[in-house]
Amino acid sequence: MANYYCKCCGSKYSSISSLTANHCSRSPSGKHVLYEGEEQSNYYCEYCGSKYSSLSSLTANHCSKSPTEKHVPYEGSEKSQYFCEYCGSKYSSLSSLTANHCTKSPTGKHHPAR
Repeated sequence: MANYYCKCCGSKYSSISSLTANHCSRSPSGKHVLYEGEEQSNYYCEYCGSKYSSLSSLTANHCSKSPTEKHVPYEGSEKSQYFCEYCGSKYSSLSSLTANHCTKSPTGKHHPAR
């Protein structure tokens, strides 16, 4: 049976309809937002590359690099190399990719491609 998670709080539901029917205190809209990545043993923030063992622990913590000041889960899979979606630069970890500047990004920082 598949599980469905909220990308704002990490709550787990057995169906998409039950996830979207419930309130989320961490979502700007007040509603759960479907995490579209797969279940993994580690979850990473797409803005800073921090690693957590659960989606709920990732989303419970603050991120100084995120525009919302909350960690946002990277929805791609764990890889041996990560590429910037704006310039194509490659790095061996999400944390090294997100720590560097990108002249083609609107934010000035590299952003991981899925």
